[in-house]
Amino acid sequence: MEEKNPVPRIRPAMLATVCLPIREGGGFDEGRFRRAVSLLYSAGAENLYIFGTAGEGYALTDEMFRDVASVFCDATRGHTGIRQLGVIAMSVPQILARIELGLELGFRDFQISLPPWGTLTDRELGRFFREVLDPYPEAKFLHYNTIRAGRILTGREYARIAAEHPNLVATKSGGHSAASLLTLFEEAPLLCHFVTELDYAVASLLGKDCGLLVSIGALNPGRARAFFEAGRRGDAKTLRSMVRELYSIRGRILETVAGEGAHMDGAYDKLYSRFSDPEFPLDLISPYGGAGVDAFERLGTWLSETWPEWMPGTPGGKPGGTLGGMPGTTGTPRKEGDREAE
Repeated sequence: MEEKNPVPRIRPAMLATVCLPIREGGGFDEGRFRRAVSLLYSAGAENLYIFGTAGEGYALTDEMFRDVASVFCDATRGHTGIRQLGVIAMSVPQILARIELGLELGFRDFQISLPPWGTLTDRELGRFFREVLDPYPEAKFLHYNTIRAGRILTGREYARIAAEHPNLVATKSGGHSAASLLTLFEEAPLLCHFVTELDYAVASLLGKDCGLLVSIGALNPGRARAFFEAGRRGDAKTLRSMVRELYSIRGRILETVAGEGAHMDGAYDKLYSRFSDPEFPLDLISPYGGAGVDAFERLGTWLSETWPEWMPGTPGGKPGGTLGGMPGTTGTPRKEGDREAE
């Protein structure tokens, strides 16, 4: 008989990405990457992954994949949280080759997504999970449920896949309707569902046990942790207040990136990384473009004036920190009516 309230295969947590710092000319900046890992850990982000869409996992040569994965493995050694290796590729053989490399380096947590060149049929979907998961019972897999693969898996589909593959432990997604969000928890409760901030607030308010996939919250991982903990304890007042902040910030960031003609996930996330490290490069791997430094500075000025509690170095909402050499505000936030009038 099935349990009434089954426990997810892994404990819900806060999961954050480490962006890829690209030098002018296209090389990997190892020192800046190690600093990004260290800053995330020091801000309370204990569970990290690389090579999702924001981490440009779709754009890597085999050599860069190995180099960055090796550095990430070393930089996270000794930490007890999740250290997850993302694998985005065009076929199962490519995916297996990168999983094998990850296992060789010492990874046991992997993030996989469906091949994006052609949308998988139901039959191909079953084959994909059998051939990718079954050879590695010692590993744990999170499925990145993204429309870039051509289809979004439903809670019912996950229930079937989870029943067949005990090493599928989690999913990652965002941008849900209330209905699509609820079906994940009700149909596939054995999996830990990591969702972005607005979805996380809705799920938490509905009493669902889920993980937080840090997106906008990467501006200030310490404050993102406070948001995560509010959801864990069911603190509706704090969640509502912080969702209002995040929704406002989201609108300004979308406007900023669109104004630069950029559109890839990394264009947003590298802005967030630069708030913590003012020297973090904003370039993406060619041919994709990111936001410029001037746009970043304008965004920083707006943020410090409007929502200073989200400036880096202010986990408790006390303004401070620096932005590209510019001091963070030391004044008080504007009145609520002033924010709404913008």
